Amino acid sequence: MPVIEKKLRTRKLAWEIIFKAFDEDRRLSEVTQEKLVKINLSDREKRFTIDLIQGTIRMRGRLEWELKQVYKNDWHNLILKVKILLWIGAYQISYMDSVPAYAAVSTSVALAKGIHYKATGLINALLRVYSESCKKSLTEPKEEEQWAEFMSHPRWLIRKWSLFWSREDVKTMCEWNNKKPIIWFRLNSIQMSIQERDRYLNENNFEFSTWKYDNRFFNVKQTSRLLNDLIFDEGKLSIQNPAGGLVVKLLNPQKKDIITDTCAAPGGKTSFISQLMENTGKILAYDSSMIRLKKLAKGMSKLKVDNVNAEMADMSNYKLIKSSKMIVDVPCTGTGVMSKRADLRWRRTIKNLNELVHLQRNILSNVSSFVKKGGILVYSTCSLEHEENWGIVDNFLQTNKNWKIEPANKYLPKEFIDSRGALYTFPPKHGIDGGFAVRLIKK
Repeated sequence: MPVIEKKLRTRKLAWEIIFKAFDEDRRLSEVTQEKLVKINLSDREKRFTIDLIQGTIRMRGRLEWELKQVYKNDWHNLILKVKILLWIGAYQISYMDSVPAYAAVSTSVALAKGIHYKATGLINALLRVYSESCKKSLTEPKEEEQWAEFMSHPRWLIRKWSLFWSREDVKTMCEWNNKKPIIWFRLNSIQMSIQERDRYLNENNFEFSTWKYDNRFFNVKQTSRLLNDLIFDEGKLSIQNPAGGLVVKLLNPQKKDIITDTCAAPGGKTSFISQLMENTGKILAYDSSMIRLKKLAKGMSKLKVDNVNAEMADMSNYKLIKSSKMIVDVPCTGTGVMSKRADLRWRRTIKNLNELVHLQRNILSNVSSFVKKGGILVYSTCSLEHEENWGIVDNFLQTNKNWKIEPANKYLPKEFIDSRGALYTFPPKHGIDGGFAVRLIKK
């Protein structure tokens, strides 16, 4: 296949995935996976395509702000097909060092001929001017709406964060989300020891760094190669951010425990609970989605976890078996993991937040009644929002006087504990996903 056709193939695929995700209001990751399995790409082409898709959507706000500086007409009058062509071209110019500016322009123009021919001249002219403007330094805007766009985040979220955080914290959080995320791996000690893992990685020339608070978690420079390696295929490793591990350690699973995992799928925390229990005892796992439960079952099989019983159920009204230990990792806005899910920031709204808060209250109210006296419940989110974290917990404690907080300092390093004794991770400070968890005891 000629080089120019290869270049167009990956870029056209990126355009198709982005357009389909926006046009059908679907998760970018789902559409990407759906499309990639149907096309035979080399590993290099696949990496390029994914980087282009993720990066373009991650930086969409900044790209639009920069393009508006050189586009003299009303940006809002452009149709989505043309905007995506411009996003992709501009992203390559500004953020992909491997792509010369002239190549980004020429491939975008070639793509436009097959997607929206009438816009070919506009795209050629605008990207050429944009390419020249990138050589000049642009002043960071101060006005809220423009600053939100410049930081590539929705205005409602910037405004909300600004009520609770300093401008510097808001900025560092946005910058964290705008970087390509680190992929963390977790050793599956059911199948492999730390010593065996280290020896294997060294013998196979992987450059790796372990997390100083728990060396079961690590990252490598050769992420793509490890994901395609036998050690990963056999389930001796899995992908999990250390923040998820902290939530599980707050639960403090022990051998032969019987633990209820109420919002379990896709199963990252579930499998780590099993690992800490040394694959003994029993985990009663529930989720409201059969699709996600199938992913959980597949993951447990791969990791050789065999102490999990999974069942589909709505946790806002389902009657559970009484339990002494329960983890309630509720559906949330996910504002602590937006670096990993490039489109999430653009899909969330303040309406979503309010709906999720209502759901979280209902879930916690229901499942807590199935914890035995003296039992433990860990409530957790991957959100940074007060309403989903302390807002939920305080409301629950006000109406349930038979519950109290057990401070996290007995189970976790002090660096991750807030002033009230809960787990709270802020990505720019801690270098891991953001999230919240509190350990509650039923009196």
